[in-house]
Amino acid sequence: MLTAIGFSTLFLGQLTTVAFLYKHLIPFDCRANWPAWACSGASMAVIAIYCIAGALALFAAFRMASVRDLVQDAGYRTAPILLNMGGLLAALTPIALILTDPDGSLRASLLLWGAGLSAMTAGFVLSVAPPHRLIPFLSRERWDLGLSVLLGAAAPFLATMLYPLWRVEAVADATFDAVVLLVGSAGFDVHADATVKGIGIDGFYISVAPVCSGVEGMALVSVFVTLFLTLFRSNLRFPHALILFPLGIAASALFNVLRISILLIIGGTYSPELAVGAFHSHAGWMMFTLVALGIVAVGNAIPWIQRASAAGAAGAVETRAVPPLRRDPVVARILPLGVFMLSAVFASVLTDQPALLYPLRMLAVAAALALFWRIYAALDWRVAPVSVLAGTAIAILWILVPVAPQGAAPYGALTGVLLIGWLIARGIGTTILVPLVEELFFREYMERRLQRRDTWPWVLLSIGATTALFAVLHGRWWEAAVAGLIFSLLRRHTGRISDAIVAHAIANGLIFAVAAWTGRFELI
Repeated sequence: MLTAIGFSTLFLGQLTTVAFLYKHLIPFDCRANWPAWACSGASMAVIAIYCIAGALALFAAFRMASVRDLVQDAGYRTAPILLNMGGLLAALTPIALILTDPDGSLRASLLLWGAGLSAMTAGFVLSVAPPHRLIPFLSRERWDLGLSVLLGAAAPFLATMLYPLWRVEAVADATFDAVVLLVGSAGFDVHADATVKGIGIDGFYISVAPVCSGVEGMALVSVFVTLFLTLFRSNLRFPHALILFPLGIAASALFNVLRISILLIIGGTYSPELAVGAFHSHAGWMMFTLVALGIVAVGNAIPWIQRASAAGAAGAVETRAVPPLRRDPVVARILPLGVFMLSAVFASVLTDQPALLYPLRMLAVAAALALFWRIYAALDWRVAPVSVLAGTAIAILWILVPVAPQGAAPYGALTGVLLIGWLIARGIGTTILVPLVEELFFREYMERRLQRRDTWPWVLLSIGATTALFAVLHGRWWEAAVAGLIFSLLRRHTGRISDAIVAHAIANGLIFAVAAWTGRFELI
């Protein structure tokens, strides 16, 4: 079960990384280059993926015994991992097409993007649920599982169809009044115009238009509650359980008021770019996730809406023994990378200078690594001299290859003790934590899994696949490809992951030292 959780974290990190790269890190205006149907379709597809994930999480919460049986052999087959990673490569490939030919890349980009996401998902599913367990599971749970996926995929479209049932203008008016009251009571000088539903703080203005009224969230919550009640009708008491509709809708409305208020405060007092570019894009889904989780929690925690047998079963599940997380070698190799990827996305949501939050990201990664320190301590930590030479050579290559100067310092306006603290955290993360996380996953876990036989075709396949993926996930991709190839050859030559980790750490340490000394942080 814990291995499946580790894979789920990694898969979530992959999805959020793909979404974030397309949305924020490439200069591409979809509607200015592609037809409206392509842009809206891609957007709705992303929303549908989120909704399917939420529906499946809901399904798992109430089918825990069946899900435990499904995933108990997770992580021990090679082909699904290769399929997942190949899908990630395919999903990221359209970035190059869009940057070189925005107008002519529509068909190829959509095809690669769709095929890549499908392969990523299929590889993830088969990694956590091998066929000999997946097929009986699908046969046993086909109706409720199929309904979960179907309603999850249809949720954004059903929500759109529900719009006419809502008094959108009345909801927008109520939202506008609530935001004015909340922000004003927080001590801010609010400028409000009820005729256009405009609200401003210190020159930053937003409009609480019908699209921002929260009706979309309320409709999605209504669909989600309907799914909840349908799937677990045998566990719930009716009409008692219907109270989840008004509770969910009220929570969605309150969270939307809070979201708009925070957006206004961020834009008026700190950064309009952060408010519009990052927080506005992601906060809605964070709020919806909280509401959805709250619905599940309430459905599980309140005996008044549960049947007696369901409440007893829930109590029985909680008394089950917790598996030994800290002794799971597979989770120890994949969970820290998932935390590392997710922390990058959250940092970009919280600030328009995500590098400032690097110390907090490294605290999260260090916490993930600390769970498994006994596993890492048991590794063979002998180091061959060639590892030191290899790390030094990679650092020289990385430093000497020309790279475009970075516009602003990654540490922003930090000075004095704060700057010293940031530099120390960046040095520890770059030199120690990142090499450990990346080598444990790419060379120790993924490469060994891909190499099914000790023959040259399998060796080349495993090294080539990990090197390509390692390169794609780095901005300086060809230098990263050279480094990844050397790390793989080191592990292959010595038979120890410690040599690849140490070479990676030496390379990163030297590069960081030069970057910190010269101020050329674009080198990292």
